[in-house]
Amino acid sequence: MPSGNQNPPQGQGRQNGGSSPGAREQIQNLGGQLQEGAAQVGDRLREGYDATREEMARRYRRAEGTIARNPAPSLLISFGVGFGVGLIVTSLLGRREETWADRYLPDSLRKMPETLRDSAQSLRDSAQSVRDSAPDALHNLADAIASRVSSVLRR
Repeated sequence: MPSGNQNPPQGQGRQNGGSSPGAREQIQNLGGQLQEGAAQVGDRLREGYDATREEMARRYRRAEGTIARNPAPSLLISFGVGFGVGLIVTSLLGRREETWADRYLPDSLRKMPETLRDSAQSLRDSAQSVRDSAPDALHNLADAIASRVSSVLRR
């Protein structure tokens, strides 16, 4: 037996999670705006990607042309760059092993670069001190020569 209360009261639909037609339209409008915004962002990204791809292709063609016009320098440059990168990677990844010089050369020869550097530094220091005292020595030399000349002239 059907009950006589088939349709719920109007206020009861909102309390049970229903929504009014105005709220649905607002949600649909918001969803449409989000879709339009996402489409615009997608279009901008696609345009940026296309422009970047075209620019990179142009630069690649330009590099190919430069290499084709200058094959020997290009080969030497690429060899040098590859060799340098190989040295850097090897030094970063390799561990330090004892070299022939470390095993067989005496300490005095192994430390020679440090000794030469220290000697060069001491020579620079002494040269600087000579330069600093040179004006006084020249002035004293001029006075000594003048007094000697005057004593010789007096005789």
